[in-house]
Amino acid sequence: MRAIIAAFVLLAAGGGHAHTPVPAPDCVAPKRPPEDVPEPVWQTFLTDVDRFRACITRYVQENHAASDAHRAAGNQATLLWNDFVRASLNVPEDYPWPPEPAFED
Repeated sequence: MRAIIAAFVLLAAGGGHAHTPVPAPDCVAPKRPPEDVPEPVWQTFLTDVDRFRACITRYVQENHAASDAHRAAGNQATLLWNDFVRASLNVPEDYPWPPEPAFED
């Protein structure tokens, strides 16, 4: 019975913390033209290179901003926990570290 309950808990908890995959950048790399093309073709290529670089840079900055926000939220949660521990728990007397085993074999 314990095994069934444990399996159910693992299955139920698995989807709750799953992260959605981060989408790949929708930036398109330009294709390098052959060496013997006219100058306007090269200028178009270089313009496309600049556009590609700007797109990748924007993608990286947006993802860094998102990760910074997640890190800040995690740090806030840690501070909340630490404030709770300092204000509400008698540490280390009531809650020694490392904790004692919950049960013996």
